[in-house]
Amino acid sequence: MIDKSEGILEENGILPLYHQLTGIIKREIKIGSLKPGDKLPSEKELCEKYRISRTTVRQALLSLVNEGLLYRKQGKGTFVARPKLLRDLIEVYSFSTDMRNLGLNPSSDVLEQKIILATEDLARSLDLEAGKDKVTKLTRVRLANNEPLLIETTYIPYNIAPSLVKEDMGSNSLYAVLSKKYKLSLSHAVETYEAISIGKREAKFLKCKPSSPGFFIERIAYIEDNTPIELTDSIVRADRCKLVALLGRKSSVRRKLIPDQDALAKGQVI
Repeated sequence: MIDKSEGILEENGILPLYHQLTGIIKREIKIGSLKPGDKLPSEKELCEKYRISRTTVRQALLSLVNEGLLYRKQGKGTFVARPKLLRDLIEVYSFSTDMRNLGLNPSSDVLEQKIILATEDLARSLDLEAGKDKVTKLTRVRLANNEPLLIETTYIPYNIAPSLVKEDMGSNSLYAVLSKKYKLSLSHAVETYEAISIGKREAKFLKCKPSSPGFFIERIAYIEDNTPIELTDSIVRADRCKLVALLGRKSSVRRKLIPDQDALAKGQVI
């Protein structure tokens, strides 16, 4: 429940009234007074408590819904959403390793694991010969504590990992297999990001509504001598993940998933 001590808004303050109300609700979520699944007071109750118009209340709530902090149930009210996951862009990441480090259980549902001939696009990205060189294609739904977060389609040149197609990629980390079995250590990666609407087929695997907001991420990873050894296309649920970048004079690129509220509480959010 929203703290009653926060019941006065500054009508002539620098910040608009709706922005002040969003700030109060955000603080209550951050400190845990409002927990995931909690129902907010009705619009009428918020109007009376803060002495503001219903238009102002609706503007504040809509802003928080659009941020993913709240969600609405038709005829039932407005509720606190589950915290999103932060995806830091600071270094080459391993989904499995990051999840375990956070005390979460990573798992994968393998949709495809087969050998194909390199297409023109794959050949350009992985420095191969189209129609001649082979690649191992691996498509997985990546889950944390059984919640699907993203779909990854990965292409690995066949010649650098010829038996990869036989590995148990439902429970093993791809990078762990490449490192331990094939002595391949990633040096750096180049990623591109695009905002998308998740398609009907992908939404089925990600257990979200078709046309939900998402991210499309393309990653090309390299070993020390700049040889490309991995191309991965990912479709990520934007309702469950944020992308956060650390900018500095000198920095590598790293990504990991962190529970949003935990990170805020520990001061880890940039």
